[in-house]
Amino acid sequence: MINWLATLIKFGIVGVVNTAVDALVFTMLAALGAPALIAQVISYSCGVLNSYWWNGRWTFRDDRRQGPNNELLRFVITNLIVLAISSLILFLSNHILGWNLVMSKAAATLLGMILNYIASRYWVFRAVSATAPCPNTDANERSVS
Repeated sequence: MINWLATLIKFGIVGVVNTAVDALVFTMLAALGAPALIAQVISYSCGVLNSYWWNGRWTFRDDRRQGPNNELLRFVITNLIVLAISSLILFLSNHILGWNLVMSKAAATLLGMILNYIASRYWVFRAVSATAPCPNTDANERSVS
């Protein structure tokens, strides 16, 4: 239980830093005259890369982790899906349910964080089961005593 809570706190800290990276890069690019959409794509991408780096090296650090094979791809897929779902929640709660924009954004962000954590923990940065056979051993080998 304590490990789970520590991981969740680390995930939250990384999320706050990602938001700061996103905001800082966006502000700098906008100040330099970059169009808002281009600044948004670049700044969001910087936040996602920061998230991948810190979540992989700190939040979900585990010696039994399956390794970097396809982690970045799974991470990007996860973030795109969470972005789509949270955008849909934002739209539905604001335009269909009539919630104010701040409440809608808070609901979308909270749901996005939960989905992102679950996907990161159990799909992107998952640890290999301790009972799983080692991929470097041959199942047909027999021990001789």
